[in-house]
Amino acid sequence: MAMTSRERVLSALNIKKPDRVPWIESYIHDELASALVGKTVKAPAGARIAAEVLEVLKIDNITFNLKPPEFTEKTFSAGLDFVGDGLIKTWADLEKIKLPDPDDEKFYIPVKDYLRKNKKDRTAIANTRFGISNAYLSMGMETFSYALYDDRKLVETILDLFVNWSVRLVKHFNELGFDVVLLGDDLAAKTGPIFSPQVVRELFLPRMRKVTEALKLPWIYHSDGNIMPILDDLLTLGMNGIANLEPGPMDIVRVKRDYGHKVCLVGNIDLHYTLTRGTPEETEREVRERIEQVGRNGGYIIASSNGLTNYCQPQNVLAMSRAVEKYGPYK
Repeated sequence: MAMTSRERVLSALNIKKPDRVPWIESYIHDELASALVGKTVKAPAGARIAAEVLEVLKIDNITFNLKPPEFTEKTFSAGLDFVGDGLIKTWADLEKIKLPDPDDEKFYIPVKDYLRKNKKDRTAIANTRFGISNAYLSMGMETFSYALYDDRKLVETILDLFVNWSVRLVKHFNELGFDVVLLGDDLAAKTGPIFSPQVVRELFLPRMRKVTEALKLPWIYHSDGNIMPILDDLLTLGMNGIANLEPGPMDIVRVKRDYGHKVCLVGNIDLHYTLTRGTPEETEREVRERIEQVGRNGGYIIASSNGLTNYCQPQNVLAMSRAVEKYGPYK
């Protein structure tokens, strides 16, 4: 019997076998969505997937972004935001951190409107952060790293400003009509974790746990890069899924073998080549391989290795959609 998108995703997050492998994305860039639809479309502010593209792709979710801001130098080019150096260098700079009130009902009016118009039987995902990356981006990586040793109290104060904001935020997610929360904080680069396991355990995990303890919804953790050296630590947070398992840095077959009984795996379709520079045939082959390698017994949600960017090839994204429909159903 065919499941709804919501039932399909929640089944996979419970490490069960739904009617087919689900497909979710954290965002679809408006330029790509327009190319897929054949006309200009634009998601409402905060929404990360324009409703029109849902009629074209076999995608199982909608997403709304409610991440805390970071305080950085920024440039905008080719439809993308590029983050520069942080603006919070000293105690005196703390006054620059101005966060919206997460307990203000007006803050959620756009969310409620988007969900009312677009949720239907789809999985509604709230996209936010723990606040760890907001802290290190707002300070700048060099300043943050030196301050870990020179002024630990400043680092802890800035971390707590962002993390405590996220704690207040996610309590509202429980009541807004979301089905799943995607919590993303990049803690790794391609070669391994950005910070030592000691820093992760002492500074980050206790604060991340405050956020997850405020949640009553299933949730997925996202990080780019190779998180294998800290994966056991991260799994103590009790996430239902882990995304987006960047190809190359992360061996998804190994992760499935060692951790697939504990957590649903999400992602691993390559953005560096397949979806952006490859062919539709290569895209279909990669989707088929991932489903065969890690989706056979359930507990897998297909996705790109981050989100569908404006430099993804539309024909490859369409090939991904067809391949999900072709190879995703469970017998």
